[in-house]
Amino acid sequence: MTKRVTLLVAMDAGATKTVLRLATSSGEVLGEGRGGPGNVATSVEQAAKSMETALLDAMRAAGLADNVLRDGTVKWIAAAGAAGAEVAGRPERLKEILSYLTIFDVRTDAYTSCLGAHGGRDGAIVAIGTGSVGYALCGDRNHRVGGWGFPQGDEGGGAQIGLAAVRHMLAASDGRLRKTDLSVSVRHYLEERGVDPMTWSVGASATDFATLAPLVLRNAKNGCDAAVKLLENAGQDIAALVDALLKEDGFSELRVAFSGSLASEILPWCPRSVRDNVVLSQGTSLDGAMMLALEKACAT
Repeated sequence: MTKRVTLLVAMDAGATKTVLRLATSSGEVLGEGRGGPGNVATSVEQAAKSMETALLDAMRAAGLADNVLRDGTVKWIAAAGAAGAEVAGRPERLKEILSYLTIFDVRTDAYTSCLGAHGGRDGAIVAIGTGSVGYALCGDRNHRVGGWGFPQGDEGGGAQIGLAAVRHMLAASDGRLRKTDLSVSVRHYLEERGVDPMTWSVGASATDFATLAPLVLRNAKNGCDAAVKLLENAGQDIAALVDALLKEDGFSELRVAFSGSLASEILPWCPRSVRDNVVLSQGTSLDGAMMLALEKACAT
């Protein structure tokens, strides 16, 4: 009987996209692929579909035929950092759907981001994109702060910044506040897209609100006081995540890395005490997932 080949699969599955890396058992990259949304809290079925799409994409990049996925010739050792993985039962359901993956370790994307950011060593991260979350690893302990979704959480993230901008625009439009460059910008942005600015936010998603964050950033750089205030508030929200992470017993000496699409934009608006403690990320969530896959391969 021919011995099966072992291949490693690392996945970073977020709210808008899934990125996957395919490698040999020693970690040599064979190909990368992409898929759609991978948030398992929103839909396990959609996340599984996105992951399989990304895996097939990576296989083709590596010169592998699609049928190799399920024909038993490959021992798949996979690890995923998935948004929403902390929701009870979702990782288990994901493993059931993708049952052809021989070994499948599913963690939160905050966990894999922290692993990647500090090269597998102890440390903390604050990820700032559409949402926000803080996560720290210290020995065999971990600590999570925030990241509880929009609108109930994710303070300091793009969706909350966009929501604050819409509230400001609405108040200025009906005369509760004076008009500002920010309120005019938000109103024009929505009108140019053929929607009613006064009702657009009804039913809008976190991703929709996050599209307004660049407007806030641009207006702040141009000196709009209203936009500056919103970003100062976001900076304070992020500082609160950092403070909560580091006050945990034994965590106070950890270095903090910022990650995410808005990290570099929000960092300057954080208090100096936060800025002085931030280090550059050594790697990404995808790198962290590959570390997990390699660890699983070495243990088998």
